[in-house]
Amino acid sequence: MKTFLNIGALARYQQNKTFVMSVAMSALVAVLSMVLAVLVNWIFALVWLLILVVMVGFLVRQLILSSQDSDSYLEELTHRVKVGQQEAVLQMPIGVILLDDERVVWVNPYLQEMMGGRDLIGDVLSDSEPSLVKAMNDESHPTVNWLDHSFELVYQKDLGTLYLLDVSENVALEANLQNHRLVTGIVSVDNYEEVTEGMPDSETSMLRTEVTGQLTEWAKKYDMYVRRLSPVTYLLMGYQQDLQKAENDKFSVVKTVRDSTAQKNSPLTLSMGIAYGEKDINSLVQLAQTNLDLALGRGGDQVVVKDDESPARFYGGTTNPMEKRTRVRARVISQTIAELIDQADQVFVVGHRSPDLDAIGSAMGLWRFSQTRHKKAFVVVDEDHIFSDIQSLLRAVRHADPEDPVPGENLGASVISEKEALDRATDQSLLILVDHSKAQLTGAPELLNELAGRLVVIDHHRLGEDGLADKPLLTYIEPYASSTSELVTELLQYQNQKGAAITRLEATAMLGGIQVDTKNFVLRTGSRTFDAASYLRANGADNELIQSFLKEKFGDFKARAELIANAEVRDATAISVGDNDTVYGGVITAQAADELLQIEGVKASFVLTKRQDGRVGISARSNGEFNVQTVMEDLGGGGHLSNAATQMADVTTDEAYQELIKAIEGQEAEEASI
Repeated sequence: MKTFLNIGALARYQQNKTFVMSVAMSALVAVLSMVLAVLVNWIFALVWLLILVVMVGFLVRQLILSSQDSDSYLEELTHRVKVGQQEAVLQMPIGVILLDDERVVWVNPYLQEMMGGRDLIGDVLSDSEPSLVKAMNDESHPTVNWLDHSFELVYQKDLGTLYLLDVSENVALEANLQNHRLVTGIVSVDNYEEVTEGMPDSETSMLRTEVTGQLTEWAKKYDMYVRRLSPVTYLLMGYQQDLQKAENDKFSVVKTVRDSTAQKNSPLTLSMGIAYGEKDINSLVQLAQTNLDLALGRGGDQVVVKDDESPARFYGGTTNPMEKRTRVRARVISQTIAELIDQADQVFVVGHRSPDLDAIGSAMGLWRFSQTRHKKAFVVVDEDHIFSDIQSLLRAVRHADPEDPVPGENLGASVISEKEALDRATDQSLLILVDHSKAQLTGAPELLNELAGRLVVIDHHRLGEDGLADKPLLTYIEPYASSTSELVTELLQYQNQKGAAITRLEATAMLGGIQVDTKNFVLRTGSRTFDAASYLRANGADNELIQSFLKEKFGDFKARAELIANAEVRDATAISVGDNDTVYGGVITAQAADELLQIEGVKASFVLTKRQDGRVGISARSNGEFNVQTVMEDLGGGGHLSNAATQMADVTTDEAYQELIKAIEGQEAEEASI
C-alpha cells in the first residue's frame, strides 16, 4: 500500500503539470460516470465502482513500476556515461593537462606515455614549456610542435584544462602537398645578343652549350627540369621543396655562369623569375614572367622569387649591371612614345619629390619631345619644395621666354603646379614619370592617381617591387644608364626637330642632369653617356651655366663640412649621423655621402640627417664592392648598387642609425654566405 500511494516514486516526466492535469481530468470523468451510474441503478453503480477501483489501481501500479524501470535505466545509463567519460579521458588519443594557475596538477595517461619517463606534474608550464603557454593565449586553436608531434591546442580557461589533439598526420599530409606544388621559372640570358654580336657561329654555339650545360647540371642537382626555348630563354620547372633547396643555395648557378663565361672573355649573366603558389598553370607562368621583368628592371644578373601574395625575395644582383642597351631599342622606344603622344590631347611630365637636375632636365627634354610632335606639354613641379639649383634654372627658363608665353607651347609658361595640372587633365591626357618608378616618390601623387591608366615610365634606377599599382602603357627602365637625362637625350635624337629644335637652356638642363648623376662623369659612365653629352654640347649646353646653377650658399657648404667632420669609419664603411634637432637639405646629405666615399679605404658611405618633413633621410654610396641598394631596400628605399637612399618616418636619427647598422650587418652576412 505504501508503494501504491508513493506518488513521489513516479518518474519526473510523470510529475509535471501536464501529466497531473491529464490524470485529474480522467478522475473527473470517472466521478461523473459514477454519479450517472447511481442515478440509473444502485446495483449497477456498485459494480461500476468496483470496476473503476480495479482499473485505477492497475494503472497506478503500472505507472509506478514503469517509473521505477525508467529510473533504473537512467541510473545505469548515467553510470555508463560517467565510466565512458573517465575511460575516454584516460584512453582516448587526446592529451589532457589539468592546471592550477600555470602549475600542472594532472596529465592523462595518453600524454604521459608520449612523454616517456618525463614527469610534468608540479612544473610551472610557463617555465618548462613556454611554447605551450604562448599557444594557450591564442584563441584560434593554433598548432604547436611539441614532443616530436604536432598538436592542435584547445584551452578551457575556466576549468584550467588544456586539450592537445595530435594532428601530426594531417600536418605531414599538408606539408607533403605544399612540397609538391608546382614551381615555374623563366630564365633569360641578359646580354647574349651584345656579347655574341660579330662572333663566329662556332664560338656562339660553344657559348650556348656552356650556358645550357651549367644550367642543366645545376637543375639536375636540385631535381628540377630545364628546357631551352630559344638561345636566350629557358623554362624551369620543379616542386616547391626543390625551390627551397635552390634558395638555400642562393641560386649559385647565376654566379657560376657569370664566372665561367667571363673566363672565356664572353661574360654572360642570367636573370630568373620564379613563381609558385598558383593553382592555375597559366597564372603561374604569367607570374614567373612578371618576376623576370622585375629582375631585368633591377639590372639583371639576379633571381626574383615570389608568389602572388608574399613579398619578393631577391638573390644575386651584387654586381654593377652591364650596358646592354642597343640603339635599335632606343629608336623603337622613341617611336612608341611618339605614337602615345600623338594619341593624347596633352602631355604632363612629372619628376620625383624635391626634384634634382636629372629629374627636371629629363622632364624638359620630354617637353621638347612633345613639341616635335606638335602637342601641348607641361612640366609639373612643386615649387614650394625645390632646391636652389632648380630655382635658378626655372628663373633662367622663364626669363628666356617671349613676351607672350603660351602654356604648353613655351617652356617657361609650361612649368605648372599639380593643382593646375589636375584642372587641365582629361581622360585623353598622357602622364610621363621621369627619374622614378614608385608611386610614393612621385612629385604629383593626385595627378598620378587621376591618369594611372595613361602612364609612361622612364627611369634609370633599379625597379623596386613596390612600384605602381597599375601597369603603365610603356616602361623604359635601364638601370645601367648614367641618368634619365641620358635616356631622354637618345630618345630625342630620333625625332624630327625641324621647327622645334632643342634650346640652349634645355640642353644645359639635361647635361646638368647627366653631370650631377655621374659626379662629373666619374660614376656609371659609359660610351653612350659621352655620346649624349656630345649631342647636348653640340646643341648649346653651357657648362659654365651649369656651374652657376650648382653654386651653393655658404651655410650649405658649412653644414656639409659638419656632416663630414662627424663621420666615423668602421670596417671600410663611413657613417655620419646628423643632429636630430638640425634639418639638412637632401642635396647636402647626398653631397656629404659622395665626399665620404673619397676617403682612402672607404668602400661605402652613409649619411643620416633630419629632413624638413620630419623624416630621417639616408644617402648611401659605394665604390661597387658593397651593394648599398639592398641595404636601402631593407629600410624601405632603393636605388642603384652604388647609389641609393631612403626616408624613414617616426624615428630619430639615432634610432635610424641602429636600424641601418642591422641592415648593414645583414648585407655583410648575406655576402659572406655567397
